[in-house]
Amino acid sequence: MKAGAAERDVTPPIGTIINHPPRKSIGVHDPLFVRALVLDDQAGTAVCILCCDLIGSGFDVAKELSERIRAKLGIQHLLLNCSHPHSSVGLGPRLPDGKKLTDDDKWNLRTHDAIMDMLTEARDSAVPVTLRAGRAPAQVGFNRRVVKDDGFVTMDVNRRGPVVPWVNVLLAETLDSAKPVALLFQHAAHPVIAPDTSCLISADYPGAAVAYIHEQLGDDVVALFGQGCAGNINGYHLRSTHENADKAGRDLGAAAINAMREATTIHADKIIFRHAHSDLPAHQLPTMQVWQQVVDHITAAYEKHDNPWLPEDVYRARMRGFEDLKAAITRGDTPPPWRIDAYALMLVRQWCLIALSQETFCQYELWIDHAAPFDRTMTFGYTNGCDGYIAVDADWAMGEKAGYEAACLPNWGGCDTATPHFGPPAVGGEQIIKNTITACWTDT
Repeated sequence: MKAGAAERDVTPPIGTIINHPPRKSIGVHDPLFVRALVLDDQAGTAVCILCCDLIGSGFDVAKELSERIRAKLGIQHLLLNCSHPHSSVGLGPRLPDGKKLTDDDKWNLRTHDAIMDMLTEARDSAVPVTLRAGRAPAQVGFNRRVVKDDGFVTMDVNRRGPVVPWVNVLLAETLDSAKPVALLFQHAAHPVIAPDTSCLISADYPGAAVAYIHEQLGDDVVALFGQGCAGNINGYHLRSTHENADKAGRDLGAAAINAMREATTIHADKIIFRHAHSDLPAHQLPTMQVWQQVVDHITAAYEKHDNPWLPEDVYRARMRGFEDLKAAITRGDTPPPWRIDAYALMLVRQWCLIALSQETFCQYELWIDHAAPFDRTMTFGYTNGCDGYIAVDADWAMGEKAGYEAACLPNWGGCDTATPHFGPPAVGGEQIIKNTITACWTDT
């Protein structure tokens, strides 16, 4: 087995709009990086694990990058994982040459070029390695879904809710000298500890974790953070201070070092890579009566100008979406299905990385750890595309009471009601997702 790793600083210029909530950056608390680990077996199967300090990217971006690295670099498989810090920006498609570019377009192009340059370096620097896998206790945050007395879910600290209480690591060491080449570490928690009032670009706690690992192992070791199934987990304390984010990151980095020191050797010289795809039925469309109720409510909320999450551009976009919804109801359409992709990078039965598209709830990572037929597992969410939350049946069954991540109309505050699906996946989607994941490791 060979491994090569590299990284590039892709921090956008000051003045760039930070993603969520939108605000213009006035400085940089810590830089944003893209990092790559390329694994290559003796049969010529090559996989790139690409970890980005970015809030997200679409399915089109992953497809475009996959095709480019396959054609130009001979790397057959890509896992593009975004750590999802809300004090960062997103990666869009690479635009064609000749287009008049905005400053954001130019950064996007530079980032795509930096990724290709970085992957070339990682591929060309690959050396024979020993791989070791480990796990240690770690908890950056808490479950963020709390049921209020009225039965509606709100976002708050739920200390009894499910979390993923560990950090997983994969260490690549040179075969001849046992020198660390790269440390891939994974945890599940939203990077939202940095305050949403700050206008400083930041990778949040994952950036601080990488900085701590560099202090311990040296700057020549590439440390890559992979975001897990963090759709219902918030870093703690939510939207507080950069200092809290830095402390959480250093604690996670220390846990990753502990996991590395206890890691066991993986005896494998062959990579098995699988991909499975399924469509999830979306929640049924509302009646026209419900549609009118929602439109009247959101218009009244906007006209009061007392909702900081409803500025004019968001309101206009929502109303355009509701006009599309009205047309779909009138035609009697079925809402478009949700997409779910599962990828498995397997090293015999000793280790498996399962990577999922979308913003999945932590229950899927816990289920994988229990159900997968491997000695050790690592799980990514936010991989190769994301356009919304993937909850579980129990939450979808709550209907309009299901909160930001899972509610359907008439609760227009449900995130997924603003998607082209007009609502979350339907009840029954959880088993489809588990079947899709299982298909990746069946008969291996």
